[in-house]
Amino acid sequence: MNAQLRNSPTSYGLVAQCLHWLVVAGVLVQFTWAWRIDEADSVRQEFALVNQHKSVGMTVLVLVVLRLAWRAFDRPPAPVAGRPRFERVAASVTHWALYALVLAMPLSGWVYTSAAGYGAEFFGLLDIPDLVGSDERLEEIFGELHELLAGLLGGVALLHAAAALRHHFLLRDEVLRRMVPFWR
Repeated sequence: MNAQLRNSPTSYGLVAQCLHWLVVAGVLVQFTWAWRIDEADSVRQEFALVNQHKSVGMTVLVLVVLRLAWRAFDRPPAPVAGRPRFERVAASVTHWALYALVLAMPLSGWVYTSAAGYGAEFFGLLDIPDLVGSDERLEEIFGELHELLAGLLGGVALLHAAAALRHHFLLRDEVLRRMVPFWR
């Protein structure tokens, strides 16, 4: 197993792969936490889950910014040869939609919590500054936007995962394997 840190013409490198899967894990945790918040048995439990949700959201934001910076520094491999143009365009649109949504989700949550006047901490280690002042109207708008974006992110992420599985099991090409560490 000779994993390379940088991308090659045919595969993602270990840095891109790890950042990809860390963002995936963070997003999955966020969906789980959002569900758990709604099901909390007490105000104390809800408060703890909301604070964890905010901290993980900030972590995802940092990871996706690092992922985009790495992508700018280390260009991704070329698309798999032989795929029709519409598939290449759909893949590109889906990838950029995922980047936009994974950036917009924590930012909308940050504005939402700022407008609600709750503030945020990062795992109890440091305070995260508010982006806006307390504002009920902004709180309502960004709370609804955050939920809308969550639905869009869930849908686009499922589409992305389904396409990767289609490539692996039906088309039997390298698309999925080139993003999974140590699987070549």
